[in-house]
Amino acid sequence: MRKTFLTSLLMLLSVCFLYGQEMLSVKGTVTEKGTGEGLIGVTVFVQGTTGGTVTNIAGQYELDNLPKGSVLVFSSVGMKTKTFVVNKSCVYDLAMEADVLSLEDVVVVGYGTSKKRDLTGSIVSINGDDLKNVPQYSPVNALQGKVPSLMVTNTGSAGGGASIRLRGVGTLNSSTNPLFVVDGMLTDNIDFLSPSDITSIEVLKDPSSLAIFGVQGANGVIILTTNRAKEGKLTVSYDGYGGMQYVSSNDRVKLTNANQFTGLYNELLKNQATEDKPYRAWYPDLFGEGTDWVDLVLRPAAITSHSLTIANSSEKASSVLSAGYFYQDGVLKYDNYNRYNLRYAGDYNVSKHIKIGSNITLSRWSKSGQSANLWEATHAIPTYSPYGFEEDLDPENPGSKYTPSPSIQKDVANPVATMELQKGTDESYGYRGVGNAYIEVNFLKDFQFKATGYADLGVNYNSNFDPKYDVNNETSISSQKKETNSFSRGTAEYEKYQADFILNYKKQIDDHRINATAGYTAYLKRSKGFTAAADTIGGKDMNVVPEDFWMLSQGSPKNKSNGDSYDSEAFISYLARVNYAYKDRYLLTATFRADGSSKFAPSHRWGYFPSVGAGWVMSEENFMSSTKSFLDYLKLKMSWGQLGNDKIGNYLWLPTINPIGQQVIIDGQTYYIPLADYQVDKNIHWEVMSGFDVGVDAKFFGNRLSAEIGYYIKTTRDLLAHVSPSVTVGGGYAITNAGSIRNSGFEFMLNWNDQIGDLQYGVSLNGSTLNNEVLELGDNNSDIVYNYHRTSVGHSIGSFYGYIQDGIFQNEEEIKAYDKATSWENRPGDIRYKDLNGDGKISDKDRTFIGNPMPKFMYGLNLNLSYKGFDFSVDMNGVYGNKILNKKKLSDFTIFNFYESTLGRWHGEGTSSFEPILDNTRSHNFLPSTNLLENGSYFRIRGVQLGYTLPKDILKKMKVSKIRFYANVQNLYTFKKNTGFTPEVGGSILEGGVDNGDTYPIPTTVTAGLSFNF
Repeated sequence: MRKTFLTSLLMLLSVCFLYGQEMLSVKGTVTEKGTGEGLIGVTVFVQGTTGGTVTNIAGQYELDNLPKGSVLVFSSVGMKTKTFVVNKSCVYDLAMEADVLSLEDVVVVGYGTSKKRDLTGSIVSINGDDLKNVPQYSPVNALQGKVPSLMVTNTGSAGGGASIRLRGVGTLNSSTNPLFVVDGMLTDNIDFLSPSDITSIEVLKDPSSLAIFGVQGANGVIILTTNRAKEGKLTVSYDGYGGMQYVSSNDRVKLTNANQFTGLYNELLKNQATEDKPYRAWYPDLFGEGTDWVDLVLRPAAITSHSLTIANSSEKASSVLSAGYFYQDGVLKYDNYNRYNLRYAGDYNVSKHIKIGSNITLSRWSKSGQSANLWEATHAIPTYSPYGFEEDLDPENPGSKYTPSPSIQKDVANPVATMELQKGTDESYGYRGVGNAYIEVNFLKDFQFKATGYADLGVNYNSNFDPKYDVNNETSISSQKKETNSFSRGTAEYEKYQADFILNYKKQIDDHRINATAGYTAYLKRSKGFTAAADTIGGKDMNVVPEDFWMLSQGSPKNKSNGDSYDSEAFISYLARVNYAYKDRYLLTATFRADGSSKFAPSHRWGYFPSVGAGWVMSEENFMSSTKSFLDYLKLKMSWGQLGNDKIGNYLWLPTINPIGQQVIIDGQTYYIPLADYQVDKNIHWEVMSGFDVGVDAKFFGNRLSAEIGYYIKTTRDLLAHVSPSVTVGGGYAITNAGSIRNSGFEFMLNWNDQIGDLQYGVSLNGSTLNNEVLELGDNNSDIVYNYHRTSVGHSIGSFYGYIQDGIFQNEEEIKAYDKATSWENRPGDIRYKDLNGDGKISDKDRTFIGNPMPKFMYGLNLNLSYKGFDFSVDMNGVYGNKILNKKKLSDFTIFNFYESTLGRWHGEGTSSFEPILDNTRSHNFLPSTNLLENGSYFRIRGVQLGYTLPKDILKKMKVSKIRFYANVQNLYTFKKNTGFTPEVGGSILEGGVDNGDTYPIPTTVTAGLSFNF
């Protein structure tokens, strides 16, 4: 009786307490950040209790009878968990964003997918939404600064691509670009894709991830997945922006004006004067500022992009139709590019076990190349005007409109004349279709078979008219003239076919999880082309040829040429991979691929490439329980594997004969002796890359901080290299397997994401080091030597090689104290070089490795904020430790305009300790040396974006799910130390990092855009 009474009393007191406490209610809508669409199935519960609800199909939820101070937790797989403290009854709407680092997220790997937590390799995933609003011709350009060890060297030209290197350079004569995989199709060019069509990009770097691609994967793999329709929804979306590009004052090359040039040039003449050739003052046509040639060839340039997508999905079928348009003017006149895209993707469930689908993209592009010559603009002297006198104008000579270059630089053309005479004379355009079709069959519960056929077809056209002109007048001797009108035309077409047959097996047995893949793939590529040219278009007497006459048939029958080409290659492959996980704690990945390539002789066509990767999720172990308060996840991983590289020309294992290899004259008669083009090595085979990775993935403080840290080392052996032939066979070299290269470095990615009230913010930082070293070369480790570069064992590929400057001789006393013998006479103002070998003289033996075009460290930093409807982001990136060779400083056959920095040259004792005297006759001051090198390190504010998304109540009235406005600035400011337009200087593997004053500038781009969904 007493027990019953006490129980009743406690229940009564509890009820009284609850009625005495204020009870609140909360309702609202949960949407997906970025699309604004309602999220179904989001769990909303009261922290510390089991009470809660889930959102309906529109993303709506409602909870009643909540005590004041209750903490609501919003969670959904693949989304960042959010919390909200209830202090009053209210409407609380929440936009949840994808957790791109979520452990349960599915990432695309070779021939399949995997959960991020199951990965044993190094894969970086980029959300497609991060690319849509960035004004870039190619989605890959936007990856700069976002992926450790991914070096993207952009160009500012209209429709310009990028040079891409992943984890250094592991080849001498092959392509360094990674393989692109678009929805399973292997390709080396993705210019047909619109960034708005991309769902995600995965960058695969380590051997465990890459080995499944075998011979194609040695340079890394970038997988692009395009959009598919979301289930149960009909959506229409638009993304578009427009804006202007310009070269900022910070990025412009600083050159001397007319007065400055005149003073420096006259000083140069004084320095070169002798008793036989006394100094005579030179007087220009223009004084003051003179002509700014660079300003005349540059312009503000338009850029715009538009994409419209319609997607529909039901339980049975889904489809996506999108159309896109991109247009870009180059900042260098009169460069422009445009592209049209049309894409369809569809999937159909034939039955519960059978699914079919297709995906096709059609594109048409066109480009008018720049007529302005940036080299001429940076080298032309500023002391004459671009246009001549009206009385000199000859209607029959288009060149008479312009001023010829002065006699002191007669071989440097008037840049404006070049630009205007060549305007509109060059045209290129092409068509491309890329598509696939598949059938997918699920059977025996755990098996899936997928057969896919791919095709990539393209044809490109180009034409060029080169007009007749003469810029000279009666008193000039400029070489800027052309005697005839000429015209050329070319066509190139290609076809690529690929077939994949993939069998997957997935099985969960208690704590054991197995995912196995086996497959066969075949690839064929054929290309052919035709070129033709003719001159004397319109006949000898027609000086100005109308565009209607720009045809080969209008040329002289005596001066026509033509040529054609054909190429083909193929490979077949067998592949297998097994992923195994035990208790989601112990992970193992084993991969094997066999490739057969037509590029090698039949006896050496097959290569075999294994890999293995292992992971240990330490945070799941019992002994880690004491770290749960701050450590959410910790995984150790490592991988090893081998890959191949066959990126060389075709048919190199076959001997070829040049029918006019050697010319001899006997008794006045010319004869040609056929010779072999090169010595054939029938044993050439794959370059083989062996790699090892070790790393750690971790999450801390409620998943707010994530870290990925790793170290890699990859060694390429059996380099495909050109070496000296063992016997005289003609003018070529033999190509064979000779040499090895090692790349190694550390990588890290750090991400912090948090929320304070309505303010969400995130900070991400990534970086990587690079150490590139040549281990072995052919020809008994003989160096590969160029004018300014040398590739040698123990050093980086294509390193700068030269003398080390040790100041400037200030007076005769310093010269006398300098006890080094030289082959030239040292005078005050000359460069003093170091005697590195200590033999008492300056010779070629004192040259050494003085710099590297490849950076030692690359990094990227991203900040993002969102508050209610506003969002703000800043992207930054930089490199450190590389050098640029400034070739414009070199002496030449003529006079060039000077850099503004030349004003700091030596012109008397104590005036300079680095820049030598102005005297082109002292060639020893222009030897390859540290005087020509500049610091290539830079830090760039690459992108700044501010956006605003309209509130839900306004959108409901408009019957639209999302409208977002934004403004974007790309390449806002670059902190750099080189004198050129940009520190992003490309070049070949063996001769990179050379700036001749004509590297296309990277413009600052200001755009405004709109995105909406309904």
